[in-house]
Amino acid sequence: MSHRETAIEKKSFVQRFIVPAGIVLIIMIVSLLAYFNAWRIGNDLLHRSVAFIFGLLLFISIGFGSLLVYPLMYFRGASGGERVLGSLITPIVWTIKELVRVSEYFTIGETLYYGLSSIFLLIFLGTLGLMGIVELLCRQRIKKRIDPTSRVITPLPVAAILIGLAALYIIFIWGVGVHWFYIYQEGYKALFH
Repeated sequence: MSHRETAIEKKSFVQRFIVPAGIVLIIMIVSLLAYFNAWRIGNDLLHRSVAFIFGLLLFISIGFGSLLVYPLMYFRGASGGERVLGSLITPIVWTIKELVRVSEYFTIGETLYYGLSSIFLLIFLGTLGLMGIVELLCRQRIKKRIDPTSRVITPLPVAAILIGLAALYIIFIWGVGVHWFYIYQEGYKALFH
């Protein structure tokens, strides 16, 4: 048994998994509803303000929710698998919503291929990188406060960080995303035309 496991009390499943993952998921759902219904507000300034605030919360909950979920789960005794799944719940729900939305216009194959587009890959691989960073930060806190002999840096979180950075570069920075888009587009042509 590791020092982390003996130092951190394992909370109930609801406390260690449902509550942390649920917080960000609820923020995403409320933000989504508020953002897409803000047009109903009669006052233009209020409409734009509500849309901006909830659009920003929507973006943060989908792309950066793991920065809240992962450490909450870590310090409530969640296993590594639980932390990964909990951090991915919100991106998974949002992705499914988007795939259902586009399935009204595309075939099942095209819809599934759409799930490999830049935005979805960057969200999932970026979340993986963020989980690696947060894992190291949580371990550093354990080392500092509980067990000075514990290891902070190990291959798995470092690999997660490197994958996240590589995805950020290839999908978003490399040619401002154009190169990856062309690769994605060529894959679409090869499969569906």
